This record gives sequence, structure tokens and C-alpha cells, in this order.
Amino acid sequence: MSDDPPSSNSTDRALLSTRRAFLAGLGVGAAGTAGALSGVPDIPMLADDSGHSDAHHVRELVADSKVTHRATGGPWRDPASWDDEVPGDDARVQIPADVTVTLDNEAAARLRTVRVDGTLRADPTAATQLLLDTLVVTETGTLEVGTPESPIQKDAGARLTFLDGGPIDESADPERIGRGLVTLRGATVRMVGQAVTSWLRFGQSPRAGDRVLSLAKEPHGWSAGDTLVVAGMHPDRDEDEVVSVADVDGSRVTLDSPLEFDHVPPRESLSGVVAHLDRAVTLESESTRTERRGHVMFMSDDVHVGHVAFSSLGRTDKSRPFTDPKNGVPPKDAEPNPQARYACHFHRTGTGTEHGPRVVEGCVVNGSPGWGYVNHASFVRFEDNVSFRVFGAGFVAETGAERGAFRRNFALRSHGSGSVPDGRQFKANSEGSIDDFGHGGYGFWFQGPAITVEDNVAAGHRHYGFVYWNRAKPDAEVSADTLDSLVGKVPNLPVEALSGQPELARSDRVEDGMVPSSFVRLESFARNTVFASGGGLDISRHMFTFSHERVDAYSVVEDFTAFNVGSHVSQWDRLRPPNSRGAQGGENGISIRYSANVVIRNPTLVSGSGGRRGVAINRNHAPANVHVENPDIEGWFTGIRAPPRGSAPIRGGRLDNHIDVHVIGGTTDRRWSEKQHVDIDDVTFGDGGRAEVSLSAELDDHLYGLFTPEGHVRRDGTDLYFAEQAPDFVPFPSKADLRAANPGDDALADLSDVSPGALVGKSNAELFESFGLAVEGEVLPEGAGGAPGVESGFVAGGTGDAASQSLAPIERVHSAEGSVYELGRLRSGEPVYVYDDSEFLTVPGRYTGLPYVRPEVEDADSERRSFLTLTLSSPSTVYVAYDSESEPGWLSGWTDTGDTLGTSDGTRRVYERDFDAGTVRLGGAVDTHSMYSAFVRER
Repeated sequence: MSDDPPSSNSTDRALLSTRRAFLAGLGVGAAGTAGALSGVPDIPMLADDSGHSDAHHVRELVADSKVTHRATGGPWRDPASWDDEVPGDDARVQIPADVTVTLDNEAAARLRTVRVDGTLRADPTAATQLLLDTLVVTETGTLEVGTPESPIQKDAGARLTFLDGGPIDESADPERIGRGLVTLRGATVRMVGQAVTSWLRFGQSPRAGDRVLSLAKEPHGWSAGDTLVVAGMHPDRDEDEVVSVADVDGSRVTLDSPLEFDHVPPRESLSGVVAHLDRAVTLESESTRTERRGHVMFMSDDVHVGHVAFSSLGRTDKSRPFTDPKNGVPPKDAEPNPQARYACHFHRTGTGTEHGPRVVEGCVVNGSPGWGYVNHASFVRFEDNVSFRVFGAGFVAETGAERGAFRRNFALRSHGSGSVPDGRQFKANSEGSIDDFGHGGYGFWFQGPAITVEDNVAAGHRHYGFVYWNRAKPDAEVSADTLDSLVGKVPNLPVEALSGQPELARSDRVEDGMVPSSFVRLESFARNTVFASGGGLDISRHMFTFSHERVDAYSVVEDFTAFNVGSHVSQWDRLRPPNSRGAQGGENGISIRYSANVVIRNPTLVSGSGGRRGVAINRNHAPANVHVENPDIEGWFTGIRAPPRGSAPIRGGRLDNHIDVHVIGGTTDRRWSEKQHVDIDDVTFGDGGRAEVSLSAELDDHLYGLFTPEGHVRRDGTDLYFAEQAPDFVPFPSKADLRAANPGDDALADLSDVSPGALVGKSNAELFESFGLAVEGEVLPEGAGGAPGVESGFVAGGTGDAASQSLAPIERVHSAEGSVYELGRLRSGEPVYVYDDSEFLTVPGRYTGLPYVRPEVEDADSERRSFLTLTLSSPSTVYVAYDSESEPGWLSGWTDTGDTLGTSDGTRRVYERDFDAGTVRLGGAVDTHSMYSAFVRER
């Protein structure tokens, strides 16, 4: 099928011009939106249409008036092929329409510009090179550097080198769009080198000292002298190894020097990756300075690029915000940093699927300060490509409207800004908060869901290997209210793009035949892998506020694998634990945030090496309806942190972690949100952890959520009850505790007409007797007891107390947020927090060996008076090590011992107070970034 767009007449174009410009501004390529307008033909947008103002600036760079040399046709080095002479240094070249020039040598002239209105081709059997600043292929032009039928041969090679002519001259190029390859609407591009296998897994994992790589398959096109990179396996340091091939014998590749590191995964069934970095066709920058490098921008839809190396390309610097936002306040007094100057970039070529996609296959992007492969409001198929050392993100779908596929690609090593996925999202009147995404160090960043993502691998990234952030990123100015919302409001995908969502197609979310991409389910996410990165998969702004029970319309994460997932270190060199910034920290295998309606099917999540282990499936406070089917989750501190709203079944599979399932109750914070329903069925639990199911209630959220009765937690059909449902448990011991859970409004309105103040100081039994209220809506049944493997929970007819972690005289610990904790013996070298890398450095001898509480670091900055509760088995002295110079109100009755504890997170003053056996309530850390440490001496 031809990729050429259909023709159209000027009348139709005039009718659509205004609407097309608007849609293009929202991030929808015009070629893909006309069909969404009833009765109107699909009409392509020309290079100089209003939706592609970039084309106007490109044309100015190569205007007729600037041309110094025009071709008449023939070999480049033949003087007869030009109207005067072969172009020399600083020439501005034009190849007119219907003229073909063949590059058949390594031209030495340093050209300013080449404009192709006709055809520029490279001889596939000759060594060729062109040195130039800017190459523009116009709507009538063809660039042919090899074709699928006649690729550039490896022993010949073709190079396009974008020169360092000094700083970009903004008087001639005010948009800084030159210096690189730019193709305008209608251009034809064929760049194809001799085929090579891009990357392979190992048949046998290599170790330090090995010189022979045993591969899973025989590579194609690999030979002596080629350059490979063996992906590092460690999650917290760069152990990638760039090596040279000495010999290839079938699936065995001999290197010219031995490996320095082990590249062994935590299971034999898992594997590392080796990638091939050389290609017969190379596009490269002469300059090593970011602001002077070349870039590639395809604005045409007839593009086939195969087995090409994009080396040191791209000028958009993702270490800082770009300076030309469509929305928000750009960074002030910053050097120019325009967006859209990437290594291999399809720029609004149209999302229509009536014709074939643009194709990029078997390529390498090696070294880029921004993004590698970019689909911006286009229809592109990226397959079998490699990105290596791309700063922000290796592979990107930019605005939410993109169509096409990412299959069998390998993204290796993105250093990233150190910010979280939500960093730089739009905030009105906030400098630099401009919806500048994909800068944190990711393998794959997908603004849109309507793409196929299958069989890809990401390794060595500062943060997540894969990110879906599905609120649209508009290309035009929109209202602040539209972008400030967590809910997608920009209609950017045609209804025809929906598959299996008939209710959405009929809903009031549809506007003028378009629907916001944030409500569209994932086209396909299957068999993707992450290793040696600061996170596995992050899904955010996906179907948020659109929760429903139509499971056949849910998004499916299928056969996802993550192992050796390590920590995330911020731009300030601070470790971000898993729950930091709402589950945006490191050591998360999968994180679901502000999302709904997701099935995680057959995940394999193995924490592997890396120390702190983290959370295999995590969430923030907002997701609903997250199903987990047949998981294989091993080696994490927490296997699954159950979502707080809606249905959350865990069915089948195997869990073998310190805590396999952590359920926090009381978290439904809106009347319209469905209560939490956790059903754990037919799961096989390992026997090496602390708890199979750990239950805790969040007390400082909303009263409605805490007392709503509709939720449940069940294991194989048996109801589990929270320890906080015990008859004598007091949810709100003081007015300060009540204010933390009911800040300025009456969250009880739908449950009871009781005054919130009447709840203070009453136990569950008293609350239920007087008002029909209790934690989770029900008082623990009489006779309920503990159950094997269940921590801080009970079952009807149980045989004993709820199992809990204890270290005499500490019997039980509970935080108002329901967070996990651990108990340890206080001494130098012991961790301060769960998940975090902070540790005690100096401990006075009189405190050494005392039992202490290790909380989650997220427990900091709470205003609740009774934030941390200790249950003591005997009279004891309780010590609190607090890191602030000011003393919080709840410590006013304590004695300052004059002692301090030194930690890698700051020095802490020690306070003490004597208590009898029973309940001890400690307050929040209201004036410090860190949670305090509590330890106990039995009297």
C-alpha cells in the first residue's frame, strides 16, 4: 500500500483550516484527525500550513536567494553535475526538482546548507560522507541513503556529519531549528544500511573474566572489529561494558579483552542483554557541546529508516526545562533550550492509520542530551532499535495522540535529571513548571496509551524503565484549569482509535469525535522487561475518575518482568524511598498512581541485588480497581501494597517476600469512591518472610473512609479484621487527632449526624454502641483471634492474638498512616528507616542494644498528635531521638537528656519519659523533614 496521502482541493482545505490548526495544537497530527470530522475527507497538512509553522522557519534557512550552487544532475564530484562548479566550503546547495545527484565519494567541502527539491542519493557500494550544517528535504524532495532493496554496504559506509560552525546564529535562525536533517511535509526519506542484529539476550550469563559471550541466538551481521555494549546488571551503579569483537562463531562471540564485571541475573530463567553499536549509515555531530550539535526532525510521513546510527545528536537539554513552552512560565534568564531538537524525531506527521506507518528499525541512538526516538503526534513503528546513554528518555510518545508501535527495542542507560515523573508538570505561575516531561532518566516515556508496546527491554536507568503518564500534553495554549487538573480534559484521540471501550465512545467525555487519551485503555503492553534500574513501570493519570466494573475494558499489563530494581537518587543526592512523593521513589517494581482499571497479569518481579528491596507493586493514595493475576514476586520488603479503592483481587501465583501483601484500611477519602475490596485467593506463599498478609488502618485521612462499612479483606473466602477494629481501640484520643482526620469539614455527613467532636476519646465499642460507627464499619467479632501468616489482623473463630512483630517490651507499633515498620537493636550501623539508606553512626553506650522502632521515612511531617502508638508489655522508659532544634508540643512533658545520636540523616537530641505497661502515644514530626527514632528500656 502506498504511503502517499490522498489529494484534496482548496475549498476543502479552507473549510478545515481553523479546526485543523486547533487539533494540531492539541497534539493531533492533521492527517489523522480529518477523518474524525463527519463527512469531511482526510486532507493532509502542507509544510507551510498554520499547524506546521516550523516549516516556515526551515524554508527561510534555505531560501532561493541564499543558494550559491545548483545541481544539474549526476555524480556529486563531477563538475558537470553543477551549474558552475562542485560546491566548496561554505556553499549553499540546491538540488532542484526532477534533478538527481549521487554522492559517490567522501566529499571534503564543509557546506553550509543543502536543500533537496529533487533527489539526493548515496552510492550504496562506495564510501561516502557529506559535511554540512543543515540538510533540508522539501515536499518534492527525496533523500536516499540506501533502500531496503539496496542498503548501504557495511564495507562501504555512508556518513552525514553536522558541523560545528560555532554558536547557532539566531539572526539567521531565530528558532534554532537548523543544524541537522529536517524533512518537510511530502518529502520521501530512505536511509537503510546493511542489516545487523541490534541486540540479543544471553544463552549463558557472562561473568567477570569471560572473553566469550554465549548468546541465545546466532547474531546476523556481527564481525571482528565491531563494537558491542554489555548491559550492566547492578541496580545502583553503571557497570555497562563497551567491548570489541575479536571473532564470531555461530552464537559464540569472542571479545578482544575479558569482561570486568559479572552480568548474572538473580534467576537462571532471566537474562542480561548485549547490543551492537555499529551501523553502515551514520548521522553524527562534529561538536561535543550540547548547544552546537545536530538533530533530526522528520515532518514528512513517507520515511523508512533502517540500521542507521544516530551518534551524538540532539540539542534539547533535558537536564533543565526547555525555554519555549506553549503553557506556563518558562525558566527566567536561561540560555535558549528549545524543545523538539532530538536525535530521531517525528514531528507532527499525522496520526492517521489509513496509510502505512513511518518506520524506524534496527537503529542506534548513541549519546543524546534529551530524548532518543520520538513519536510526536505521528504514526510510527519503532522496532529492533537501541538507545544508549540518552539523558532523559530513550523512546518517547510525546503528547498523548500518538499511534504506532514500539517492539523489541532496547533502551540502555539514561542518567536523568534526578527529578520524579511528575516533576516539571504544569503549575500556573510557577517558573519552569511547564509540562516538560521525560527528563528523569527513563527507558520509555509514553504520554499516550494508543500504541503497541511489546517485547522491549530497559536497563540501567536512573528511574523507571517504562512510564505511562497519560494526561495529554497540548501543543497549543490552553486554560490553566485544563492542565492543573489530575483528570485528562484535552480531547486528542479520535473515537475510531478506541478498541473495546464502547461505553467510553458513547460517554460525555467525547467532544467533536475526540476523546481525552487519559481515559483510553492501553493498546498493548506485553512481555516487556526492566533490570538494573531505579524502578520498573510507573502508570499515572490513566483512567483516573473513570473507575468501573467492566473488566474486559481494563488496561492489561501482561507478562511484565522486573529484576535488580535499585534506588532512586534525587538531583540533590538524596535517596527517595519507594513511597516518596506518592510512590514516586525508587525500588518500585510497578507503581500505579492517579489511575484506575488496570489488570497486572503474570508479572515476574524479583528484587535481586541492591540491598533495601522496596515494594514490588506499589501505589499512591488514589488508584482504584487494580487486579493482580498469577504474580511471581520474590525478594522484596513488601510484595503488594494493595490499592486503597475499589476491587483489588490477588489471584493465584506465588509471593515470597518479607511482607507479601500489605493492606492499609481506612483510606477511601471521597464519598463517591468505592470502598476497598481485597480478595486474596489461591496464592502460594513462601515461608521465609515476616508476614503473608499485614493489616493496618490509616487514621489521619478522612473520617468517611475510616468508618465506611462496605469494604472487606478476605483470604480464600475468610474475612480478615484489622487490629484497629478491636473493641477497646480508641481512634481519636485527642482533639488534635480528630483535626488531622477532619480538617475543616464534616466528612461524616453521609454516615451519621453525630458531631465529630463526640468521637474524641471513645473506643470502637463505645462509638458503635452510641452512633453505629467503628473502624472499617464493624467492631471485631467476639471470639476472633489470630491467623497463621496474618500480622495485626484477626479472623472469626481464630485461636489467639493477632501475629505481630515484637521485641520486648515493645509488643506492637502502629502509625497513623498505617505504614510498615520494623524493630531492631539500636547500635552503630543499624538502619534508621525502612527502605532508606540512612543509618546510625554514633550511639552512646547506655543506649546500645535497646529495642528501637524503624518506621517508614514517609511518616515525617505529620500534624497528628498521636501519630505513632507503642504497646508496651511492662513499665518502661521510652526515648525519642528528634532532629529539630525546636521542641514539638507533644514533647513538652518529656526530659531532654542532653544526649545526641549521630545519624547519616543528621544529629538528633534524645528525650525520655517513663510509662507504665499499655499504650504509649507519640506525636508527629511537625517541624522536620525526618521521622524521629523511638527506643525503649524496660524498667
